Amino acid sequence: MADSNGSQEEDMAFAVQHPELTLTQVADQLDVPKGYRVEIIGDQIIVSAPPFGRHARIVRELYRALLDIRPGEFGPVEMVTLSPPHLDQRSIPDPVVLPEHVITDDEWVFPVSAALLAVEVTSPGNADNDRVRKLRGYALAGVPLYLFIDIVEETVTLFEEPHGQGYDRHTRVAIGSRVKLPEPFSVTLDTTAFAARKSNAG
Repeated sequence: MADSNGSQEEDMAFAVQHPELTLTQVADQLDVPKGYRVEIIGDQIIVSAPPFGRHARIVRELYRALLDIRPGEFGPVEMVTLSPPHLDQRSIPDPVVLPEHVITDDEWVFPVSAALLAVEVTSPGNADNDRVRKLRGYALAGVPLYLFIDIVEETVTLFEEPHGQGYDRHTRVAIGSRVKLPEPFSVTLDTTAFAARKSNAG
């Protein structure tokens, strides 16, 4: 998050100490500002500010690219919640590619197992969640592809072939390089637009 001076803050994370309520019930009762994300990762509820700056720019560029390269029966969506059945877990990728038939106007929580590609753009406040906890969750749900853009380490990693709590294959390149997305995309994604931009301020 950013404070009034524009500095980066950590995401807010807290464990729930009310055994009579589920994490989902507590998350649904939280009163957070518009645009904030409420996720349930492991045994914590994570509240994050909307993406801004470079994070927001990368999400925008990714969404545009995915519109062009998506398989015909799939579509990219932003700010939707994914959840496994019967578990108090929720994630909000930025963005995610889902089958068009599951994207309905009256739903806001979608089965994580339906995702073809989940994308996370990290920041200093959520790096461990994206690198470890979300990777584990997407793998356990069988999400075929997990694209992880790390703007802390300046890398792009594509994880493939989910198996247990991880992925059997991964390809890591420096931001600015190209990464090949396998079938059903069968295209090469250019990450040049994800590179940092220097401020023009004097």
